[in-house]
Amino acid sequence: MSKSVKPFPLRQADDGKWEVEMRAGKWVKCETKGDAEILSNAPKKLVELDKSMLPNEALGAKFEKTAENLEQYKMRPGARYFRAMAKRSRGNQNGRK
Repeated sequence: MSKSVKPFPLRQADDGKWEVEMRAGKWVKCETKGDAEILSNAPKKLVELDKSMLPNEALGAKFEKTAENLEQYKMRPGARYFRAMAKRSRGNQNGRK
């Protein structure tokens, strides 16, 4: 993955809710701007993992928060992936805590 990866685009809808463009033309409406920012920054979190292969609890917590938000917005495959990355970033390769 390129180091120049950009976050997913954000916009505020007419109803005041925040939206994230997860892929071309696919906008996900979020309850809060904070949720939208977490989802938007998911690609950047993956770059952080690439930079830090040593156990890193803070990065693991960021991945877990991203997974929670993905789950909240019914993006379960992405949530599973970020949970696995949380375990990996914490130095747990086999999936056990």
